[in-house]
Amino acid sequence: MSDVLYIKTVAVPVETVNLAIANLKSACPEISVYLRESYGDLTLEIVKGETENKVFDKAYRETVATLNDYVYALEDVSLTERLVQLLKLRKATVSVAESFTGGGVCKRLVEISGVSEVFFEGLNTYSNKSKVQRLGVKEETLKNHGAVSAETAYEMAYGLMATGNCNLSIATTGIAGPNSDNTKKPVGLIYIAVGNEEHISVYEYNLKGSRQVITETAINIALFLAFKKLK
Repeated sequence: MSDVLYIKTVAVPVETVNLAIANLKSACPEISVYLRESYGDLTLEIVKGETENKVFDKAYRETVATLNDYVYALEDVSLTERLVQLLKLRKATVSVAESFTGGGVCKRLVEISGVSEVFFEGLNTYSNKSKVQRLGVKEETLKNHGAVSAETAYEMAYGLMATGNCNLSIATTGIAGPNSDNTKKPVGLIYIAVGNEEHISVYEYNLKGSRQVITETAINIALFLAFKKLK
């Protein structure tokens, strides 16, 4: 086993990370753990030191198991690279519909060389009218639940899948702030929908921080949820 190993995660709770590191250092006191975090995308770089290989291997595997629900890679590769790799492996194509993230998910995808093999389209459906016209979101859904809702996120993702041109859809809607959207919904409330031919899943998060922090964190979460859907 290499003297340096990685665990790449997204949106892992602080207490879960702390527990994993505490257990790892308890089993292997001589190791060093370095953390790199960017908008919820957290890398654990673990340096073996003088720890016996067998002991280190066991402790590392246990750490991965503790963090498993939030892990996307065990090598130093970016989240978007990992998603594109998996799309190519599954021979799948992805389409994206964004509201408050304003094209950020698509931007991250097109930064990866070779993404044209797996990226069908990206729509920045920022206004309600665009959601209705481009994605088929029902006006009654927007009236009854609002643009920032699980129902709207679902219909955005469904609208992408309904074209039949993709195997995976990603949709984002939320309130990045600094002000709310003239409703009682709080800044930081976001919904992300990820769908395939079989099922569309919708996730709700309440994020904290500035407009940039909320938006960038949501982009990472959306990419991670897409990875998990494919995995």
